[in-house]
Amino acid sequence: MADLKHRLDQVRWPDRETGAGWDQGPPLTALRGLVDYWRTNYDWRKCESDLAKWPQCKTTIDGLGIHFIHVRSRHKNALPILLTHGWPSTVLLFRDVIGP
Repeated sequence: MADLKHRLDQVRWPDRETGAGWDQGPPLTALRGLVDYWRTNYDWRKCESDLAKWPQCKTTIDGLGIHFIHVRSRHKNALPILLTHGWPSTVLLFRDVIGP
């Protein structure tokens, strides 16, 4: 984490965007806020610990590598649910859904 913090401290910020809103990508203020959050508040070890609580699995389907988490319901007759995401999303968005 020290290396990441150091690299974030050394960021060379671009000039202010010339467009409005997100037309040219993230506004500089939003990007600075995100980087500041990573530098000061983000807890990767907690995130890593949360991920480690779920059974991580890999398989290949039609030549494509698939990573998945298989969590069974605590209810005997529960209907299965399949949650999917694509790039650039993340399985972390399902943290509040997987438990219940």
